[in-house]
Amino acid sequence: MYPALLHTHNLLRWVVLIAGLITLVQAFRGLDGSRPYAGTRKVGLIFTSGLHLQLLLGLGLFVVSPFIQAAMADMKATMADRAVRFFVAEHPTLMVVAVVVATIGSIVAKNAPNDASRHRKALVFTAVTLLLILAGIPWQRPLMPGMGG
Repeated sequence: MYPALLHTHNLLRWVVLIAGLITLVQAFRGLDGSRPYAGTRKVGLIFTSGLHLQLLLGLGLFVVSPFIQAAMADMKATMADRAVRFFVAEHPTLMVVAVVVATIGSIVAKNAPNDASRHRKALVFTAVTLLLILAGIPWQRPLMPGMGG
């Protein structure tokens, strides 16, 4: 179960990143209010839904990962080791915050008074979410599962 969860989590990262980038571009293109928000909202929902699925997969990984279980057995050593601390504390924290920011952003943008304002709010919240995600991605892992160490 662990390898399947890990590979799915790794692959879904690309869906989330691509949907986030498309949302960012769509929101930027609509800043002047000449484009309806509906298209940006649709891709934004894919982005936010993908993030929620990532969170669920990540929580599953946190429970079944032998690496996390070993790290949790000795938290003093875990917190002293930068690489291990990243997976036990920093990665999950950044990603939960990213999901919260994306969710709030989706609600705030949807409830804005006009399309220009919706696009502006979507742009800001998506950009912040993507920065959090980029800070929390374990770049030391292979970018594509099954390709390399």
